[in-house]
Amino acid sequence: MVTYMPILKGREGEFSAVSHLADTLVPHVLPIFEVVPTANGPTKDAYRFGDKVHESLPADLAVGVDVRQLPDPADGVRRPMRDIADDLAAWLIPMLPVLHLHDGPQRMADAGYAADLHGGQAVLRLGSDTHDPDDTEAEEQLDRLRDQAGLTIEQCDLVLDVFEVRSERDLSRVEPVVRKCVSWAQRYPWRSVTVAAGAMPASISHLPVNTPTPLRRWDLQLWQRARDLDVRYADYGIAHPGMAAASWRPMPSLRYTDDEWPPTTGLKTGGTSRGEISNRHAGSRRRRAGQRNELARLDHVAPPRTRRGSTHGTPLRPRRLQILTRRRLGRRCSS
Repeated sequence: MVTYMPILKGREGEFSAVSHLADTLVPHVLPIFEVVPTANGPTKDAYRFGDKVHESLPADLAVGVDVRQLPDPADGVRRPMRDIADDLAAWLIPMLPVLHLHDGPQRMADAGYAADLHGGQAVLRLGSDTHDPDDTEAEEQLDRLRDQAGLTIEQCDLVLDVFEVRSERDLSRVEPVVRKCVSWAQRYPWRSVTVAAGAMPASISHLPVNTPTPLRRWDLQLWQRARDLDVRYADYGIAHPGMAAASWRPMPSLRYTDDEWPPTTGLKTGGTSRGEISNRHAGSRRRRAGQRNELARLDHVAPPRTRRGSTHGTPLRPRRLQILTRRRLGRRCSS
């Protein structure tokens, strides 16, 4: 049974972190990947995403795929969701398409096609960066699942996404929204109901350098308040929920969790509500120019088993998930 749904952007560090999942954890984690748009266009973005899933993730790990950020191809022939579904099916990689009730008829049909190709299951995601989940609106549009996607409620996992929760005020605002939506959702036979939120700030440039800075896990606190409703947990890992735009290269940072905070890979779902960020001076950009953009490490786990059957890496220091982010890490940036 899936108990954790990390919502990810397909960064190298995120793929690396998920690749280290132990076999026993694979059935309990459903990563939802938002396919990130680039200047290459939606067709190439879809192909590149499928290729990364094939090369990086553990065998038998089902993935949720959300293409809402991708524009429709200009030629009107290729469809990103269908292309990804076809590619993953050819590689025998299980997939759940993610759909939204405000999607157009063609996108709804694309999600239905992908679901049919991959066992008949999908994820319905309510809420966005501009609107909280709305049960009244969802009730009015629920028939679109059947009419345009050819899906039933029994085939869908429901995700209630309140996006960013960064303060006590945010927490107090969204908790009633979540409770109201869950009360509505419980009238229907969804496969599961999950509450999603993100607490990482959009920028950490305001934090002091060379010292650990604890941040409150407001997303976790929301789930702890709502867990009496028998809902599952989702977050945005160590990233802000928004889609990052290309910009100047910031100083590298070490973002990590303590032993009881739910890590990016979803090993735990309870405990304290603190994560830490450490900013460190990058040094010269000329140094270590070939280093990867992100390095993810999950401790006490066997080397990752990828789609192609290869293994790499060694077990790391126990009880710690560490994710190094940013480009061209300087020599002074260490774990």
